[in-house]
Amino acid sequence: MQENFWAFLIFVIVMTGTPGPGNIASMALGQAVGFKRSIPFLSGVIIGGMTMDILAAIGLAELFLAYPQVSAVLKVGGLVYILYLAWKVLNMQANSSNEPKAFKFVEGLALHPLNPKHYAMTVAAFAQFADPSANRFTEILIFVGTFTCGAAFFHSLWCFAGESFIKMLRSPLVRHTVNISMVVLMVGATAYALYQ
Repeated sequence: MQENFWAFLIFVIVMTGTPGPGNIASMALGQAVGFKRSIPFLSGVIIGGMTMDILAAIGLAELFLAYPQVSAVLKVGGLVYILYLAWKVLNMQANSSNEPKAFKFVEGLALHPLNPKHYAMTVAAFAQFADPSANRFTEILIFVGTFTCGAAFFHSLWCFAGESFIKMLRSPLVRHTVNISMVVLMVGATAYALYQ
């Protein structure tokens, strides 16, 4: 991977920076409760993603390639979990007279293990960029470290953008419309990943 590092880095930037369930959930939560109150959820998302990256690097990718039915079950579970998060985001908006509750660390921790885009991303990255002749430990460190840094940066950026964006929108109707749009995008990105 070291000789393909720049290509790998571009892959990581594109995959962790573009809209997907993690980024859109981060943005929706940022606009609902602000960046600071989203930190426990973001921490869970990042650690959950890092855990999945480690598992992919040590052999989970081969499991998914050998047993596609395992991947199918996780994809369905992921869609159900994303629908749960979408419901929570909409419920935050519906109860806007009360202070909305931020998502918890554990809810963030479960996001990537149930995120079909994350599985596809890690399996593709390790299959494409891993060098079988290189030191396996070094490869795993580069793989996990780069993905973790990308996820931490972009999930935080999307969350901050959600908080910043919503400050410009004072109307409850506009806020509700933006929130619904974020939920539709989050569910749509997950559904799209299921059919890839």
